[in-house]
Amino acid sequence: MSLQPSDTVSRPRFDLLVRTALTAAIIGGFYALRGALVQAFAGTLDPATIRVAATIVVLASLLGVWWPKVRRDARFHAPFLITVILALSDASFGILENHPAPPWLAALTGGWVLEYSPTFVTMAITVLTELAVGRLVWGQWPHLASAYISGISVGILMKSSAFWPFALCGMVSILSKYVLRAGDRHLWNPTNFGMTALLFLAPQHVASLSVQAGNNGWAVAVIWMLGGLIMYKLKRFHIPMAFIAAFVPLAFVRSLVTDHPWQTELAPLTSPMFQLYIFFMITDPKTTVRGRRNQMIVAVLVAVAETALRLAFKDVHSLYHALFIVGPAATVVEIVVTRARAKDQPATGMRVPAAVDSSPVAS
Repeated sequence: MSLQPSDTVSRPRFDLLVRTALTAAIIGGFYALRGALVQAFAGTLDPATIRVAATIVVLASLLGVWWPKVRRDARFHAPFLITVILALSDASFGILENHPAPPWLAALTGGWVLEYSPTFVTMAITVLTELAVGRLVWGQWPHLASAYISGISVGILMKSSAFWPFALCGMVSILSKYVLRAGDRHLWNPTNFGMTALLFLAPQHVASLSVQAGNNGWAVAVIWMLGGLIMYKLKRFHIPMAFIAAFVPLAFVRSLVTDHPWQTELAPLTSPMFQLYIFFMITDPKTTVRGRRNQMIVAVLVAVAETALRLAFKDVHSLYHALFIVGPAATVVEIVVTRARAKDQPATGMRVPAAVDSSPVAS
């Protein structure tokens, strides 16, 4: 029996609807049963451990539902990882904020919605901004993995009692990719630029998630395991490892200079902010230099700059500022050197290889 054209069209739609329904059922069941699970095991296990264990089960179930889709497109691997970071970090020590719903929203929903998560609204804003600007500038619909990562990163990192900083940071992050460019590349990691801009322009309204250590070893272990595997598969594992290889000895230097315990200087390694930083900001394919060795050198320079800013200026946002300074500078130097070599090519007869990044993750 042969399939009719209408069958071949409807099957993918039906498949998507089934997966979406299963996703809604899994998430709905998680929120419906989470409180009961905490109460049932409250006498034997720490509540955070119970929440983390339940979250891991839910994430594994969702991965199973969407695995055929995720497996075919490696650009979904990084969004999945950042979702894991969000879910486990919130389950471990509640990093997400909830804001009171405005009166019009409470009235519109008959009092059913009394609060909302700015994180999820920010994700919607970055996705819509990417769709609109990408279509306007490039004339085609962009892949939304980058917008998803930017939205969820801003939602995790931003701390504010108002909603407008979340929305503004999300839009600025996306727009920076299209405005602040050199040649065919944008210079700043979108979230790094957006967060740095808001922290500078509106410090009285905006704060950032601190580099405090996570308090649940299971959550940290799962995040690092998945992060390492995904970065290895994307051939970018050397970048976070180079940064950590520099960050750890520099932590002991900072301890000697400041008289802080060395454990305090190493503690950021387990924080959600640090994990976002090493797995997404410094590894962003569109804003890192080309070549494995050069990427490792820049990662080390970012770590050195972070320590210098912290020691010299007591900079509490040194991670953001170090990448904000070093990353674009390295990209500009690479562009200038590449163009200079290209001009010399006819005279020397040497062939200069094109700077191509084949990474499947777009920013």
